[in-house]
Amino acid sequence: MWRQRAVRSMLIEDVAGLRPRAAEKGDDAAAGAAERALDKAIRRGVLVVALDWIAIAILFLVRDLDFRFLDLGPTEDAVFTLGVLAVAAHSGFRLGQLEKLRAVARACRDLAERT
Repeated sequence: MWRQRAVRSMLIEDVAGLRPRAAEKGDDAAAGAAERALDKAIRRGVLVVALDWIAIAILFLVRDLDFRFLDLGPTEDAVFTLGVLAVAAHSGFRLGQLEKLRAVARACRDLAERT
């Protein structure tokens, strides 16, 4: 059976893609650093998604009402449409990352509760 620290390390480093700072004080300090890195990544993900949604709202609020949305001709409407789609795609990507990070955090909590 795998050790709990090795499984937690594999979840955080390989699945979540995080590289927490190595702690010199021992296993408890390394586990704490890994948990802090995971929490920080989750907070950063929430912040980026919120900023993306705010950016989309601002784009719609400041646009000219004469513009047509989803017009892909050689006009300013096309630039607006592509900008909104790019920000929305980035938001979706970050939401996926956030869900993965939350799943890793849940798995680490469940692993800690089993001991």
